[in-house]
Amino acid sequence: MKILKIIFIGLITTMTRILVQWLIPAGSQNILLPSKFALNNTLPVVFSIYGLFAYSLIASMFLLVCGKMSGRKIIQGLKYGLSCSVIWVVYLLEPLPHVAMLDCITYPLADSLVLIVMGALCGLLLGENKKIQPHKSHFSLLSILTIMSCFILARYVLYLFYDIYSSFDTYPLPTLWWCILSSSVISCVIMWLNDYVDEHNFMKRSLVLGGILFGIDLTLFNFFMPLVFEINIADLLLRTISDIAAVTVGCVISQKVTSFTIQKGCKE
Repeated sequence: MKILKIIFIGLITTMTRILVQWLIPAGSQNILLPSKFALNNTLPVVFSIYGLFAYSLIASMFLLVCGKMSGRKIIQGLKYGLSCSVIWVVYLLEPLPHVAMLDCITYPLADSLVLIVMGALCGLLLGENKKIQPHKSHFSLLSILTIMSCFILARYVLYLFYDIYSSFDTYPLPTLWWCILSSSVISCVIMWLNDYVDEHNFMKRSLVLGGILFGIDLTLFNFFMPLVFEINIADLLLRTISDIAAVTVGCVISQKVTSFTIQKGCKE
């Protein structure tokens, strides 16, 4: 039954994204060539199929966190949708050579709206109304700074030694500021999700947070791009895997430090 609900959520979310796309002004860029799907007019079909798959998978990950959420189920879903949308927004704001200023406004608004709609549907169809329960937050400045440091270091390595597709050579300072902004947002989202992951083993918890909740969300987001543009898939994979690995390693270190601190406090 849940699988049908998830597919239904994916279908409605994809339809919403297609409708919203019609409202976005057509942009112009001469950096990237159009994809083969855009050239042979199969993009609407391919986008619909991939969108159904991507949004359904993102919706299914709500089940990893909703068990420990309390309050009205629609609010639970909206919170989850918002957590997904802010990740997409910071990546849409990445200063890449082909990105126009208008795109930095229209696409974050469009994708945020769609993911919030998806979140509301997740709450309504997959969530449960629960009495609000007080819980201790796992927010930690040290954990946030740890994840940020891992992300920024990994990106810096990619820019300097692997020459990934970016604006680092032309606009190094804005690119580094974006790394700081995006890593801080990602870290805060991870710490918020950490409150709702029902896994006590620090390694498994880190893999769920960094590898699944963040990693799958980022991968599905990134691979919308080859549907529209002719890009270097190896470069896209490298950036995606590096970001996921960096965040996951940051989660492992922060979880281990937190666990050690708690054990030390108990002994004292």
